[in-house]
Amino acid sequence: MKTLIIGAGAVGVAIGASLQSRGFEVTFLAKGNTGDYIRENGVKRTGIFGDIEVSPSQISVVSDYKGNKNYDYIIVSAKTMANAEIAEKLAGHREILGPNGKIVIFQNGWGNDVPYLKYFDKNQVYNARIITGFERITPGVSKVTVHTAPILLGSLYGMDAQCMEPLAKAICESGIPSEVTDEVAKALWAKMLFNTTLNPLGAILNLSYGKMSELENARIIMNKLIDETYEVMTAEGYTTFWASPDEYREAFYGKLVPDTYLHRSSTLQDIEKKQKTEIDTLNGCIVKLASARGIKVPTHEMIVNLIKAIENK
Repeated sequence: MKTLIIGAGAVGVAIGASLQSRGFEVTFLAKGNTGDYIRENGVKRTGIFGDIEVSPSQISVVSDYKGNKNYDYIIVSAKTMANAEIAEKLAGHREILGPNGKIVIFQNGWGNDVPYLKYFDKNQVYNARIITGFERITPGVSKVTVHTAPILLGSLYGMDAQCMEPLAKAICESGIPSEVTDEVAKALWAKMLFNTTLNPLGAILNLSYGKMSELENARIIMNKLIDETYEVMTAEGYTTFWASPDEYREAFYGKLVPDTYLHRSSTLQDIEKKQKTEIDTLNGCIVKLASARGIKVPTHEMIVNLIKAIENK
């Protein structure tokens, strides 16, 4: 299966190495130092699911969209801030997507499919829910740090998800559990609950998820974030796998946080690298949805303002 990966960060490199190891023909869209590194050294996935090393002769690297054709999958694992630009460029080079090709969004947050639906049909755009931790070690090396549930692949719009089966099967056979689902919306809201509660707060406090959960005052903030996210999710007409905030908290503190105890959030990693964070598609998304419905989410607003203050600093 021909696969183009847009976004050669921690997630993109790990997924690319995984797919190549299972016979996929993988191409990375990467520029600058990252592109040069991968051309010279290839890519490597390391960490809790074992090592996979792909030599530079086994993969391709391109720096732009021109001349690329007929991919079965285009995996978008770039930062969410780039989605509008990526969608526009893909629309300008439609030959990149094969006749039955699919765009698959491997990103944090909610609403990342919207820029792509401006140009592509709903049966061409799919989503992945990832609740596995990845950390970029070097431009071509990604470490899988923690894991609590399989990668889930599916459609937000009721389209047949079986077209995701080759992708899920290859990732799973490479060592990272992965499945196809008809409930990807529930899965993405579960990830939103997890991410908006832990990811930016972990960056603000400079703590792993587990260490943070052991602080009484941090738990007070986390519980308020969970309550506010549930209120917005319900107002938007969505549900997730837990019927109430209390039911979610039981799973959150009982399994999800212990499974990811040592994880350092992607927002923290971005701040350490002095990069712009994805706060607008995490807690910022909750604030935007809440505002449109007249719902008060003061804890989310506080988190957004703190992260933006850190970015500005």
